Amino acid sequence: MSLVDIELRGTVAVLTIDHPPVNAGSADQRAALAEALAAIPAEAEGVVVTSAGKHFYAGSDLREFDRPLASPQLPDVLRLIEDLPVPVVAAVSGLALGGGLEFALACDARVADSTARFGFPEVTFGILPGAGGTVRTARLIGVPNTIDLVTSARQVSAEEALELGLVDAVVPGESLLAAATEMVRRGKRVLRTADAPGVDRAAVDEALARMPRRARPNVRRAAEMAVRGAQLDGDTALAEERMLFDELRATEESASLRYLFFARQDAAKALRSKAKPRDLRRVGIVGAGTMGAALAEAFASAGFPVRVVDTNEAALDRLEPPVETAVSLSDLADADLVVDAVFEDMGVKQTLLRELEPVLHDETVIVSNTSYLDLDEMAKVLERRERFAGLHFFNPPDRNPLVEVIRTAATDDETFSTLGTVVRKLGKTGIPAGIGDGFVANRVYADYRTQAEFLVEEGASPQQVDEALVACGMAIGPFAVADLSGLDIAWARRKRLAASRDPRRRYVPIADWLCEDGRFGRKTGSGWYRYPEGARRGEPDPFVARLIERNRAEKRITAREVDDAEIWRRVLGTMVAAAARLVEDGTARNARDIDVALTEGFAFPRWLGGPVRAFSRLAPGERVSALAEVFQSCPATFEILEPAARGVLPREVEVLLSQVV
Repeated sequence: MSLVDIELRGTVAVLTIDHPPVNAGSADQRAALAEALAAIPAEAEGVVVTSAGKHFYAGSDLREFDRPLASPQLPDVLRLIEDLPVPVVAAVSGLALGGGLEFALACDARVADSTARFGFPEVTFGILPGAGGTVRTARLIGVPNTIDLVTSARQVSAEEALELGLVDAVVPGESLLAAATEMVRRGKRVLRTADAPGVDRAAVDEALARMPRRARPNVRRAAEMAVRGAQLDGDTALAEERMLFDELRATEESASLRYLFFARQDAAKALRSKAKPRDLRRVGIVGAGTMGAALAEAFASAGFPVRVVDTNEAALDRLEPPVETAVSLSDLADADLVVDAVFEDMGVKQTLLRELEPVLHDETVIVSNTSYLDLDEMAKVLERRERFAGLHFFNPPDRNPLVEVIRTAATDDETFSTLGTVVRKLGKTGIPAGIGDGFVANRVYADYRTQAEFLVEEGASPQQVDEALVACGMAIGPFAVADLSGLDIAWARRKRLAASRDPRRRYVPIADWLCEDGRFGRKTGSGWYRYPEGARRGEPDPFVARLIERNRAEKRITAREVDDAEIWRRVLGTMVAAAARLVEDGTARNARDIDVALTEGFAFPRWLGGPVRAFSRLAPGERVSALAEVFQSCPATFEILEPAARGVLPREVEVLLSQVV
């Protein structure tokens, strides 16, 4: 199969890219394009480039970025376009992203249909556009707009692209080829040799100021290149941009971001099955509390008709259109998917399921949003258990991208496939998870939080732990997270597990004492921190400091100085220990799913690739010593790490690390 076809239509040569599924750039595709451009018939008075598929050119094949790029590289192909003696017009439908947009910009004109979307996603992979994205764009639409596009990674519609001047016309899909052919008559316009529009320094400064305060270095370098490139001649600017691209592509940060991209793709594939998903027309949610209300907003935003049932009419009154409300379960009779978002208690949830099932039609899928409870146990009250599963959203579910899809022993393939489709339609990142206390992400987080409490017990303060982890790249520390999500949720779990808790395991009661005092976090004005009225950011609280001192005194612990490096080592090692247990017992498929879960759901730094990937980048000796520290913090809790105390990497951790290569 030819990746690029040439057909002479009258006096215009039409080049059609045919590289399924999305015309992603690759060495073979670039070679085919170069060959086609060299073979333009002499009688052609112009060239139109179009696509045989849905997308014009959806970026580059990231797998190539882990090794030296094969020739011809994209800048070589784009130079061939510019050097043609006849005009070249890009006829764009679907996606023109990254290298695809750079390809279109090397053409002399661009025509789009209404399906077209344009953008530079490179900064999300730790790099910047490397084939003229900063240089040609600035010469076409100005420096401020270029800064926005190359640093935000956002996609713009055909209409916005026309407003910006990124495309010359937007036409109906059936007219795209004819319009592009007509535009050939406008002649050559090589952006590489054009001058950038006059630079308005105030507008540039405003565009730079809009970048996030914690923007990664590559994002800032992309912005700087847009500014600098406009001041240089085109060839010099393109060479400098390519040098920066190659430098950033070789960094560990870029490699980690590419690793996560493929890990997310792999997790998405795992949520598909050969069974055909059911058609979901209406969604019901039981529970109008904080979680239920946010779930309703998430489903409604994705285009699902949603009805929320709750006996608390005041809670229902807080919901906004288009969400429908009701007080009786019978009003869910026409729902195709029903989500349990009631109180986290097995008895409450089983009572709901008993009452709910008879109301629903036989094909309705029921899911529980439980964070910790045993779904197999919960399912025992159902007759049609094959239609039941877990769909665990993370707070706040209308913004947090992570969803765990938990299959019970009875869940059938059709139900599982349906839920995978739901996750995709919601625009979420899903991972499959097995049944176990806390499933995947919460189990890792619970151990991580426990280790943070050990560090406080030994001499750190909550503020120091949070600040140390934020300095290492975490968006927010564990104590601030606990206050944000509510201390009562984890407290309920601890009380539920109290009777079965191993007495040999170290236990820090400070969080229990806070809850007993009614301090559940931000929502009550105090938790690990205090929140003066209206404050979103917590302040250190002398009351908490006194509780910490009380705990140390009761346990006869003499506070010692804990440095930030130790905090990071022990937290990272604890996450890896939890991950190793999850993979060993089958609750998680592999280390990659766990890295996806922690970066998506708990804001672990993406540029580190997730906790397992980050740990794998440590030197062998550092890995063992970090795990030995974690083991010493509580041998009964971290039995899996006992070999590390003897200077040996545990087998389970070796297996885990082999999965992030």
